[in-house]
Amino acid sequence: MIKQIMISAILVLLVATKGDAVVAAGDNTATAGALCEILALGGGRSLLAQAKASYNGAHHEILDLNMSLAGENWRSVFEESGKKGTYPAAKPQRYDTNKDWDTKWKEWSQTAQRLKDADGIQQKLKEHKLHSRTVQHLAVAKQAVLQLADEQSKLAAELQRIKDTKKILANDQLKAKINTALYGEDVDTENTLTPTKVFDATAGSDRKGNCDGAAKGNKAKTVMAALVCLCAEDSSNGLDGACSKQLTLTNQWTSNSQPSNVLMQELRKLCPKSAPKTLTADRLAGIISNIKAHFIGVPTATVLGKLDTGADCSGSANSGLCLKYTDVHLGSTNTVDDISWIAALNQIVSDIKRHEETVAAADNIGRKLAANTEKAGAFIASTRAVHAGTSSSSKQQRIPTPHRLRKTIKMQKMLAPNTGLNTSCTNEGCKWDGTEETKGKCKPKDGKDRKLKEQERELQKQMPKAKSAPKRQSKRNAKMTANGKIANAKIPFLVNKQFAFSMVSAAFVALLF
Repeated sequence: MIKQIMISAILVLLVATKGDAVVAAGDNTATAGALCEILALGGGRSLLAQAKASYNGAHHEILDLNMSLAGENWRSVFEESGKKGTYPAAKPQRYDTNKDWDTKWKEWSQTAQRLKDADGIQQKLKEHKLHSRTVQHLAVAKQAVLQLADEQSKLAAELQRIKDTKKILANDQLKAKINTALYGEDVDTENTLTPTKVFDATAGSDRKGNCDGAAKGNKAKTVMAALVCLCAEDSSNGLDGACSKQLTLTNQWTSNSQPSNVLMQELRKLCPKSAPKTLTADRLAGIISNIKAHFIGVPTATVLGKLDTGADCSGSANSGLCLKYTDVHLGSTNTVDDISWIAALNQIVSDIKRHEETVAAADNIGRKLAANTEKAGAFIASTRAVHAGTSSSSKQQRIPTPHRLRKTIKMQKMLAPNTGLNTSCTNEGCKWDGTEETKGKCKPKDGKDRKLKEQERELQKQMPKAKSAPKRQSKRNAKMTANGKIANAKIPFLVNKQFAFSMVSAAFVALLF
């Protein structure tokens, strides 16, 4: 009987002891998971959306075409005298009087260098099928491309200004920022962490000294340090499995010093392996909000992790495995966002947001550059249509000119009475007036002389109309181009300067604006 009573008493004591353990295995699992979500961002696994690489140098096409249309003499201006193939980046002294060249010279010089090959200009003209055009067509194309080239230069300068702000982050730059927030430095590999970087360089005298403190002064200054304070088994009355019932820890933290790399690598096994993924400002802000939801306020502090009846995050099962911020509470001006590693993450959110805004601005300019290149192509294609239409119409119906009419009249007069051979005359359907085969005159048959005179009078009537035909055709072309019908316009046999310029103006209105 006494033996049974003793066994029952022992069982009661065991149950009571288990119930008094204020921190149990698995109590910090959810919070550790939120910290792991942040740690998954490190090691170069976070990627940023970048400005489209295809927009780099998008303005070159029109600038190259513009210089090609200007000709070899203009390109040679930018070649250093006496040094063939050398194109100085700065404007030479001999052009000092051209003050407006100061800001344009570098770009012009780079353009000339791209076209420096012997057939560079001709090749560029061939690409746009301009190498076989008339002088008039080239003049029209040159005026249109010149205006687009000016706009491209301004857009390219604005794009460069945006890039010079340094707000666009490379993935390596993002990696450095995130790793520093997680581990205290941009580590080459997460397999080797520096204890004096993860925690403050000067260790606390115990676990409380390393895990309790002010928002900015807590020695656990990184995300990895937070995981250690919540999950590491302390060498003095520690709890194994606070963050996972499945993971048995084999390393203990002697908490009067920083934790070893071996211990931290063991805790990293709590976090599942992650693949690289695009990180946006909104996504990171959401991850931060998730970990902030695990903070619990107490009367004189804010705690992350399990703190029960104990006052300190001592690491013992009868007190707490946690992080404690003594100056973050309702009576303080500080907030969770003032905690050092939370503040570092918030700064990265701001950096990514600026990056995204800058990339959007750069892509917007890039789209304008690409659109201008398409405009140039469309305009040149329209001049090809004009060229083709002119060739076709000229074959079908040539516009009569005074010279052509005079030639026709002269040919008609050749049918008038003349000397010749009787046989040749009668073979042509005329009447021979003579006494011998070689003595006489060839005359039109009855009625043909009158018809010849009528034809001559009709041709004479057309003479004034022929003289004014080019002018009337130019007016029609100007009207058609002004109405956006440049592809249907016809260039007269005699093209004047007024038509060329009216064509340019109309093209600018219909195409560029």
